[in-house]
Amino acid sequence: MEDLSTVSTFPHFHNFTASSNTTQITLPTNCNAISIGSDVKALYVARNGASDGGTVPTNKAFIPKSNYLVINLGRGFNRDGNLYVACQSGSGEISIILEGD
Repeated sequence: MEDLSTVSTFPHFHNFTASSNTTQITLPTNCNAISIGSDVKALYVARNGASDGGTVPTNKAFIPKSNYLVINLGRGFNRDGNLYVACQSGSGEISIILEGD
C-alpha cells in the first residue's frame, strides 16, 4: 500500500515499485487528479473490484509502457479515496503525480 493521504502540497511526485498484484494507492482528500505511468512496464489501473495485494479485476484500464493516464477524481460522496495499480507482468517502477486544488 502507498499511503499518500497526508500529502498537502501539489503537484506531488511519487515513485514506487509494484508487482503484477494490485497495490493500493490512498489519495489525499484535496487531490483532484492523478497521473499514473511507468517508463519500464505496461500497467493496469482499477478501482471497483480491486484490493491491496489482490489479483487484477476484470474491470480495469490499461496504460502502455512510457505513457501516463490522467484520472480526474470525483468530489464529495462521489469520490473513492483509493486507486489500485499493477504491472501487466513482473514488477517495475511506477510514477504518479498528484494534483490538487
